[in-house]
Amino acid sequence: MMTVIRSNPFTFNILTVLLYLFHNLRHDKRYRNAYVDAFSVTISRYPLQRQQMIFAERTQPASELTDWVIAGLEGPCQESLPSLMQTWKNESITSIDPIKAGEGDSLPPNGLIIGKVRILPAGHVNQNEEGKDTLHYNTTDNLIPIKLLLGRNGWGTGVHPTTRLCLEWICSQTRDGDILLDYGCGSGILSIAALHCGASRCIGVDVEAEALVTAERNVMLNGWESGRFSGLHTREILPYEVCPPRGVSLCVANILIGQLVRPSMVAAIVTNLEEGGLLCLSGIRPGEVDSLKEAYEDSVDWIDDQYAELSANETVGCIESYGFDCGRWARLVGRKKVGDDSGFIDQMSELAVS
Repeated sequence: MMTVIRSNPFTFNILTVLLYLFHNLRHDKRYRNAYVDAFSVTISRYPLQRQQMIFAERTQPASELTDWVIAGLEGPCQESLPSLMQTWKNESITSIDPIKAGEGDSLPPNGLIIGKVRILPAGHVNQNEEGKDTLHYNTTDNLIPIKLLLGRNGWGTGVHPTTRLCLEWICSQTRDGDILLDYGCGSGILSIAALHCGASRCIGVDVEAEALVTAERNVMLNGWESGRFSGLHTREILPYEVCPPRGVSLCVANILIGQLVRPSMVAAIVTNLEEGGLLCLSGIRPGEVDSLKEAYEDSVDWIDDQYAELSANETVGCIESYGFDCGRWARLVGRKKVGDDSGFIDQMSELAVS
């Protein structure tokens, strides 16, 4: 059964408290965070207006992007829906293209090389003289190929400086057995790279249901079983519940500064990162670094030698894909301090209106 709830602060504060109590009253941790009790589906396409539907009373596993989500986004059109939504529902969330990936980024003919990986569109093939499909690139260079679908709200291919900064970090810092929290996962490219670099599991979080669908499809396209990646909506994130009992060992959040400094997001990230775990933040301008440090300073020790900046004209394919210079961006890296962070639980209620 599905009920539509009007989005207002009072309703969601109550809902968040109930969800928190519900999860903590369960004694068997195998079932914690196993159900989607609230799921927010935001349908957006710039520059059109956003419409948000909040669904509750779900009884399907949260770790699986089930048929009801996909059907609600790209299933058969219903005449009773607004005309704008009818258009979206007649279009597939993802498709295969030989040149473009993500939200329409054009990738170089030989793919985009970042760190240990080579990023390619899902349909990237070429026919040789015998008519056989042959990849455009050299398969003996030890780079790991990552193929990406063209997808609605599947942002993240490596042509933006922030994605490149995060990918380089993932490729250099991921160790065997790591668990990654990919906050703002978009296309899932960072999770896929982490899996290739030895991560045992990745948890992708996004506010866009379409992005979660795209990320899971990209993970499977690249040969990983669905059990290695879990997609969660931001309203499912509870303190200490993403990866109990210790938390994840790595967290990357490539999100704009306005969200990263919200107390609710600080709490969501810090409480689900293990003590000593590494945190990589991007989506920020160099001039915003001090504000970001201040927001996380109680819980994170910053690693100055992993700080980096990158501009659009230094990023392969950036200006060609976007058609303009998107400027200079930064990456901030830190390690979670050892100590009590229980005060963050009070801040989690703000997730209801984040």
